[in-house]
Amino acid sequence: MRRDLAVEPIRALLDPDTLQELRERLGRGRLLPADAEGWERGMPRHWLAELLADWTAFDVAGFQARLDELTHLRAHVGGLSVHLVHAPGKGPDPLPLLLTHGWPGSFCEYLRLLPLLTDPAAHGGDPTDAFTVVVPSLPGFGFSAPPPPGGMTAEAVAGLWHRIMTEGLGYPRYAAHGSDLGAGVTARLARAYPDAVAGIHLATPGLPAPPPPWTPAEQAYVAEAEAWTAEEGGYAHEQATKPATLGAALHDSPVGLAAWIGEKIVAWSSTTGRGQPAFGRDLLLGTLTLYWATGTAASSLLPYWAARHTPGSALPAGDPPPVPTAVSVFGGERVPFPKPPRELAERFFTLTGWHEHDRGGHFPAVAEPHLLAEILRDTFQPLRELCQEASRRTSSVGMGLVLVSWAVGRIGPPRKGRVQRNRTAGEGSGSGELAPGELVYGRAAAISLARSAAEAGRPGAVNIPTGSR
Repeated sequence: MRRDLAVEPIRALLDPDTLQELRERLGRGRLLPADAEGWERGMPRHWLAELLADWTAFDVAGFQARLDELTHLRAHVGGLSVHLVHAPGKGPDPLPLLLTHGWPGSFCEYLRLLPLLTDPAAHGGDPTDAFTVVVPSLPGFGFSAPPPPGGMTAEAVAGLWHRIMTEGLGYPRYAAHGSDLGAGVTARLARAYPDAVAGIHLATPGLPAPPPPWTPAEQAYVAEAEAWTAEEGGYAHEQATKPATLGAALHDSPVGLAAWIGEKIVAWSSTTGRGQPAFGRDLLLGTLTLYWATGTAASSLLPYWAARHTPGSALPAGDPPPVPTAVSVFGGERVPFPKPPRELAERFFTLTGWHEHDRGGHFPAVAEPHLLAEILRDTFQPLRELCQEASRRTSSVGMGLVLVSWAVGRIGPPRKGRVQRNRTAGEGSGSGELAPGELVYGRAAAISLARSAAEAGRPGAVNIPTGSR
């Protein structure tokens, strides 16, 4: 492992003081006067009032307990700190799978999907279809540290992801899936690292207009995208041109944050049989809480700035990489996204699969987790042998994961609005004692990593001394 890359287990903790302040701010929220009932001008007052009332009553302790069920890691890579969830697969030889979210989402989008991928046998499937899943938080999102002031392009994030997967976690070959911003990162992974990326799957990727001439379907898509941008793309223009101005408001006002994110989630979500957003209320409230508690509402806007102000940031058409690529076009959003035609996707990718669905919306892992799990299993099943062979060739090298020393790696009290850092010896909080369960949780994370390495036939770099708490 290179000196500028290290991975360690952490507890992803929501700061209690920040959450208490949030409740107080929600109680002082100032709403606009009554307005029309529709969504044409944005979120209606009555819907926002109900959302804020639900947020005030949200079971934050239950949300924290759900987070504590996961194995959280922190990767120090390239001068940045990246949070990721690591979920070992339960099968004879799980395939490493990288999942990347978008805006205004988070790693929480994939929580319902995780068990379907990691333990298919427990859900009526074949254990040979198991994945070991890695879900990073984009720089500036959730428990990941902010990116540089100008943000990071999809290509730059792909470079971080590749190093984390190969050098940090020891997966020489892996598959990847992404939606929204995550689809752009995943596409860049395939283009930059075809020898390591066995295959990718993209959910309704937004593709740039290629150089003409265009086919009739491509011309129709470009026209649809232009019309959609003019009517629905104001958020992206603001985030790409004046993110600091908008970010100041979102960082200070939970009412503004709920309206800005909530309106997009409702607009882009598919609906249930009862007409409600398939992006459930608790997940929406958990997402809002995560943005607020980590103070990342402003930094989450920076990918739009970076994409607009970095020359060559758009995915180039022509000369597609050889990585097998499947695309699923999901529908059913309240405000439909432009859907790219297959011939346009073929300009950018080596297509091996194309699926169109009338449901799933912009958040298919939330709305249709079983459907997406089935698609991912079918997409990557032919590629498993390639990844397994690469894993066997490098099994003697070791995962190079995490060196955990309980003398210096005790998990200390949280910093306000940020994920906990590891305390070094002699740097205690005064008493030097841990809160109940914190060391147990960190130890469980390390044991999980070591067991995953052993089951995959790779000796991990996780030191777990026995006979201590």
